[in-house]
Formats: sequence, structure tokens, C-alpha cells
Amino acid sequence: MRDSIATLVAEELRPGDPLPSEMAFAERLMVSRSTVREAMKLLEQEGLVETRQGSGRFASALSGLRPERPMTKFESLTKMMAELGYESTTKVVSVISRASTPGEQVAFSMEPGANVVETRRLRDYQGSPCIYSVNVLDPATLGRDVEAIDWHDSVVAILERLGHEIVASSAHISVVSEPLDEDAVPQIGSDVGPWLMVNEQCVTRVGRCVLISRDYHLGSMFSFSVVRRREDDFGVAGQW
Repeated sequence: MRDSIATLVAEELRPGDPLPSEMAFAERLMVSRSTVREAMKLLEQEGLVETRQGSGRFASALSGLRPERPMTKFESLTKMMAELGYESTTKVVSVISRASTPGEQVAFSMEPGANVVETRRLRDYQGSPCIYSVNVLDPATLGRDVEAIDWHDSVVAILERLGHEIVASSAHISVVSEPLDEDAVPQIGSDVGPWLMVNEQCVTRVGRCVLISRDYHLGSMFSFSVVRRREDDFGVAGQW
């Protein structure tokens, strides 16, 4: 709902224009006023909507800025590739069960000594590697024989079919010349990069971490956009 209202505001209003009432949004989007109210709270926190005491809500200066590929948008790599028009092929490099690290135990709320499932996959575009993914999962979320899962499919989609819909992630993004030593694979030469490495912990609506990933995006093919804002103008720092 937040996205639907944000889109309407960006497409139909200019910065400074008053917003329609909650009832008008509710009738147009066929939802309850309480749903609209919660969405408005999110838009206010993000600085896309301004509330003026005694005057109502207005489209802010940020509402007219729409980054092409926002860094804050969570989506599966399969969906991202499709939206960019890249027809890629996926090679499953490995699927193993291994001992969890202390960090993974904290993220997954595991006992020391518990195992995790680690998959490594390489996506090719026109015969050259473009995305390399290292995914770590809690076996308890899979609920089935790991060998019975088709790991060529989107890991995000696999988890969703198993009842674990990812709604958000915490990501650290950096540039590396080649995959980290622990992620090295022979299929990627040292002269292929640089890579945009996205290190993420992905959570469901109830806050459960179900996926830890390190995704390497070929720097010459991928980029992300951000909207930057002054902290003192909106009371909160911009989210990257």
C-alpha cells in the first residue's frame, strides 16, 4: 500500500500540492482508512509526505524524485535481471551442508554447532559471468531434502513457496576487484571485475532472518540509484 500511494503522489501531484483525504485514497485503492493511515505514516517517516499542523498533508520535495533503480528496493536477482532485459543462464556451482559460523548462529537464532545450507550459483549473460551468488540458509526453513530443490530457481521464490516471504533486508554494498578468498571459484578469472558486492541479511514480515547472501554484480553491467537528502530538513537520515 505504501508503494501504491507513493506512486500516485509522484505521478499525479507536484511538490507542495495537497494530498487527497484518507477516505479518497481508501476508496480509490479499495482498502480501509486504517490501511491508508499506516501507509501515510511510512511516507511521512521517509520524507515523501509532509504534514502541516492545521493544513493537512502535502507532497514533499522528495516526492518528485524517483531514482531509476533505487538501492532501497528489495527484489530477487531473477526479477532484477528480467526487468533489465538480460536473459541469463544459471549454473549451480555447489550446494553443501556445513557448520554455521558464530555470525550465522546469531542471525538465524541457532545453537552452536548447528549446520547451515550454502549454495553457490553463477549467472552468465552472453557467455560471460555477470552475477555470482553465495547464499546461506537455515535448514529449518527448507523443511525438505535439499537435493530435491531446484537451485536454478530464484532462492527468494523458493523461500516464498515454502511460506517465508522476504520483505526487507539489511545490506552492505562495496566494490571489490574479485570475489573474497572464501568465495573464489575457478569459473571467474581475476581479470573479470570489478564487482559490486552486496552482503545482505534478509528477513520475513515477522522479522525472522531466512537468508544471508553475498551477491557479486559485474560492475560494468549493474548500478543502483539513491535519493540523497539533508538530515536536518526531515529529522531523519536518508536510508541507503
